[in-house]
Amino acid sequence: MSIPLARIEEITDASGVAPRIEALLPTGARHRQLRVRTLLAGMLLCQADHRPAHLTRVRDALTALPPAGQARLGVLENWKAGPHLLTYRQTERTFGLVAGALAKDAPDGLPSQALAVICDHLLEASIPAEHKHASTALAVDWTDVETFSRPPPRGSSDCADPEASWGTAPAAAPGKTASCSSATTPPPAP
Repeated sequence: MSIPLARIEEITDASGVAPRIEALLPTGARHRQLRVRTLLAGMLLCQADHRPAHLTRVRDALTALPPAGQARLGVLENWKAGPHLLTYRQTERTFGLVAGALAKDAPDGLPSQALAVICDHLLEASIPAEHKHASTALAVDWTDVETFSRPPPRGSSDCADPEASWGTAPAAAPGKTASCSSATTPPPAP
């Protein structure tokens, strides 16, 4: 793990977003084992290890923590029948609740105001104190973020992610990639 768990917890807590999101979620008669704070920590652990934040990987990152970390974050809890390790279903359920609470009623390609504020606070909390006032410029590089779009059907330019591209940008032309609307055939097999 490239960033210690303590630092990830510090970022999550300093942002103040976990309690705000928890307040948006429905409450039920049953206790929810996976808290938003722990879900965010799992997502950050995946990103810190340069892994996609797929829910299976989020759960894997949380269940791979030392026992003390698992207990502190609620990944391992004592139930009536004995110790209970967080399940994928619990991870999926909490993520679904969070995504629903932060989504827009009518998607328009932009984040909801609540999601934008959450992201802003997490980003701000991740900047070390000694660098807070070094510059007013911030840059987030998502160059190598995976996408899951397929090429458009023949004779069409419609695809799920119009910003998806095949391969990587050529070194001679930084910032230029072939969009999926111009990609009609998959890249040749190596």
